[in-house]
Amino acid sequence: MNKRIQKALQPGQTLYFALFLLFALSSLFFSIPFGLIGIAVCALLRLASVRQEAERKRQVQELMNNVEIDSGGELKTTIVQSPLPTVVALATTGEIVWSNDAFSELTGQFNGARNMRISELAPNFETRWLIEGKHQLPGELRMGKDSFQIFGSMMPGGNGQMMMLHFLNCTEFVHLRDEAETRRPAIAVIAIDNYEELMKNATDSEKSAILAGIDKRLSAWTKACSAVLRKYDRDKYIFILETADLNKLAEKKFSVLQEVREIQNHEGVVATLSIGVGRDGETLAESYQYAGLAIDMALSRGGDQAVVKNRYTFDFYGGLSEEVEKRTKVKSRVVAGALSQLIRDSSQVLVMGHQNSDMDAVGAAAGMVCAARVKGKPVHIVVDRQHTMAGDLIRRLETLPEYQDVFIDADQAMIMCDFNTLLIVVDVNRPGYVESAALLQSINKVAVIDHHRRAADYIENAVVSLHEPYASSASELVSELLQYLVPTTGILTGEAEAMLAGIYLDTKGFATRTGVRTFEAAAYLRRAGAEVADVKRMFQSSFDQYMERQKLISLARDCGQGVILAVSDEEIDRIAAAQAADELLSIIGTRASVVAFRSGSDMAVSARAAGQVNVQLLMERLGGGGNHSAAGAQLKNTTAAEADRLLTETIEAYLADNSGDTKE
Repeated sequence: MNKRIQKALQPGQTLYFALFLLFALSSLFFSIPFGLIGIAVCALLRLASVRQEAERKRQVQELMNNVEIDSGGELKTTIVQSPLPTVVALATTGEIVWSNDAFSELTGQFNGARNMRISELAPNFETRWLIEGKHQLPGELRMGKDSFQIFGSMMPGGNGQMMMLHFLNCTEFVHLRDEAETRRPAIAVIAIDNYEELMKNATDSEKSAILAGIDKRLSAWTKACSAVLRKYDRDKYIFILETADLNKLAEKKFSVLQEVREIQNHEGVVATLSIGVGRDGETLAESYQYAGLAIDMALSRGGDQAVVKNRYTFDFYGGLSEEVEKRTKVKSRVVAGALSQLIRDSSQVLVMGHQNSDMDAVGAAAGMVCAARVKGKPVHIVVDRQHTMAGDLIRRLETLPEYQDVFIDADQAMIMCDFNTLLIVVDVNRPGYVESAALLQSINKVAVIDHHRRAADYIENAVVSLHEPYASSASELVSELLQYLVPTTGILTGEAEAMLAGIYLDTKGFATRTGVRTFEAAAYLRRAGAEVADVKRMFQSSFDQYMERQKLISLARDCGQGVILAVSDEEIDRIAAAQAADELLSIIGTRASVVAFRSGSDMAVSARAAGQVNVQLLMERLGGGGNHSAAGAQLKNTTAAEADRLLTETIEAYLADNSGDTKE
């Protein structure tokens, strides 16, 4: 109503002149001369307005009548008489200056919608596509209950640049398209993560009860869907459903993951599922391929989660429980054999870890140097000495005669690599976080050894990949491989201590993320000559590091639900920051700690967890990654205040999304 009154009172409108005339007439009671002058001015303005409007109509009508299509000498129907709704409007304001009868019928504005703006009829309309030289509006335009495809072009006019638009009703097409999208089939593969552990030492009746319990919950979960669920292996199911049903299940965050965790065997092993969903494939075969990639991703991230794969991205749900060790030596033996053959067939070996390398990355790299050296191949470790947290370990290794000129930078590696070079990437699986992304892209033969949960942008097409999120560290994985690659006597004491230091770092002194394999690896390294006392001395802090750590801890605050956040705008040693995050976990009731500190123009973030909070999922929201109990991120070109706000919002969003799973 307000808009109508506003338009009625605009200069040139009838009501505007009526009010002007009424004001002039009322002034006659006070002064006849002024009243007569006012009436004369009103009449002149009205006459000028009428003539201007008549001229405008004539120009527009003449313009429109000249837009004709002549074929074979016969005059075809002009745009004026076209059944296709057509409108001419000012490009600058969107004000309608002319429309044909079809458009009037469409909008119900039988005066041609003159002086109205197109945005009043369709609020989402914009003209950028015309300015860019396009002739069709991207997508559809909603007007009332109908949808339209808009075609148009720019045209000169007496009132400035104008646009001619043609409206094609596509409501039925949009309805059919949306219905087809919602009914498009998606394919899911469901796997019981820990089938072997659940069935181990179980009686036949208990096995049947466990499997029946899982089947019952899956059937109840899929009951409301128009779907097909079939078991095709002892621990795997295939699930075919429509996209609309998939969206409903995703909105509930695949609640069956939580429901199945209610099942456990007599030894207390809890059942967990992994779900891999493929959607939006051109064919069913392509969607099934996506489902295979999704289930591999779910299992490589530790299981107990759902992963949805479309043409472009992965979406993750769940993944809150900690990984359970379930590796066997069979896989390590197979990978060791393949890696041994790769090393023998290569001209040289380069080993590379992640940016800001730590003792685990350098220790695992030292283990690979040992394997290549024993097999007689030239080998180098690619590291950025200016940005490493393992400087003391690198200097310690360089005192060994075998490590003279072993450590090189990325530029040197780019110069010396050839088509037959083998690149072994350790302690990282994301191409954006390796020491040198350019080097990774330059080498065809790549092997990956990592223990972090796989992210969506993982290193693809690796010739050999040992990816075990259940392992404590990359050094643990490398030490297992060395048992099949080299004799124990071939490992230098310094190399054994470097790998043991890597395990010691990631397990926080064998206190967290340890399994049977972890202690077996430590025992193997001890037999190879590693001294625990020497390793512990590597972790001693300097006075400056201690003071930095305590200063960062003093900035900590409670974000609720056992999550502590500390943000500093000062440059802090990365080792001290990581130690501060570890120390904050010792506070009673703390589930996770997050510390952020200045790193050049960026803010570096280090997160640690103890319990059900998954800091990997937390850091992935910030573009980072890691594993369940230790993760990190880098906030590019961010101030401390912005980092504080962003981290607070991210923590609150994570806790809100997982409130049902993070409670004790």
